[in-house]
Amino acid sequence: MTLPHQTPKPYVTTGMGNVNSFSRRTASVHICKKDGKDRILHMVPMYDLKREYLADRQRYLDLFDGVCTDAAFSDGKYVRAFESAFAARFGDGFFAAALGSGTDALFLTLTALDVGPGDEVIVPSATFTATPGAVKMTGARPVFADCDPDTWQIDPAHVSSLITGRTKAAIGVHLYGNPFDAPALRRITDAAGIPLIEDCAQSFGAELNGVRTGCFGAAACFSFYPTKNLGAFGEGGAVLSRDRALAERVGFLKKHAKTEDGDHPVLGYNMRMSGLQGAFLCRKLEGTDAFLARKRAIAGQYLAAVGDSPVLVPQALVPGSLPSYHLFVLKTDDREAFRRFMADRGVETAVQYPVPCHLQGVFADGSRLPVTEELFRRAVSVPIYPYLTDAETASVADALQAYCRERQ
Repeated sequence: MTLPHQTPKPYVTTGMGNVNSFSRRTASVHICKKDGKDRILHMVPMYDLKREYLADRQRYLDLFDGVCTDAAFSDGKYVRAFESAFAARFGDGFFAAALGSGTDALFLTLTALDVGPGDEVIVPSATFTATPGAVKMTGARPVFADCDPDTWQIDPAHVSSLITGRTKAAIGVHLYGNPFDAPALRRITDAAGIPLIEDCAQSFGAELNGVRTGCFGAAACFSFYPTKNLGAFGEGGAVLSRDRALAERVGFLKKHAKTEDGDHPVLGYNMRMSGLQGAFLCRKLEGTDAFLARKRAIAGQYLAAVGDSPVLVPQALVPGSLPSYHLFVLKTDDREAFRRFMADRGVETAVQYPVPCHLQGVFADGSRLPVTEELFRRAVSVPIYPYLTDAETASVADALQAYCRERQ
């Protein structure tokens, strides 16, 4: 599968058709007032999953037919093929266990590392609730770390101050698809004698100093939720590790911890990937480099549009980062004004995480994390995915630039 490069003429590539035609088939609308009259705008959507399917529809239908013909619905040969292909992307010596979701990946990794009641696991508050939620599922307590004010990534110095005799692990999240400072955090966790787990739910395809995210910790946990850079047609996840025994332990636990002779020596779980998702993900894995290149090109246009304006501030990168841009997030002082401005120019926006994890009812422990709290008050994202057309990308960039000029 290939994706086109940025070009002012319509995209025409093998297996994709005319990408610029998708906006006409899958458009959403927004009604705004202009000169006292209703005006209908065709919106640039935050994400449109139909476009990717339509671009390669017959191949996916063929895969569906193959899985059904083979009746390989649960785990099975298509999942094993994906596990092999996925692990190989990271180099020799890696092992993968495919699972039902990214949350399964976090939970089973922690379980395989014997995290349980009475233990503490350090996590960033600037993340999706699945990260601390998986800790809580084991019976352990999530301990929240603040983030860096520029990169918005987990602050290694704060992590160091939170380690106690009860700390069993630390989880770093590559937030929004940009790498956290994994080497710095690894030095801290190694000194404390605890494993570092990478939450790569958003960072498939990102690199730090030429090393792919997922290669820095004892294990890495991936999500294949449909909107991710490698997205399933439903739910999916995986654990990646150089530790074969750890990966095999996860693989054992995901299938009810059943031995070959039918015994269940420990409590296991039903957290397998379906055969359909294994087949679809194998197909999509082939096109991820082109997807990532396209997203980076779009991000480059947005970064050029906002420049060094203090009105819209993008996420700073840890030196040596090659981001994957799962999301393109900006900080702004008046988020609602920005969202209205963009909507009136035909661009959807989103607030992914309205409330930091440490302030949510299920996790609230009285802690205050001022950097994270300030970020979550101001953060807002704009559309970035490979099947945005040239015209849509230009519309978003022009609107960003116009907002900076108006508010400067």
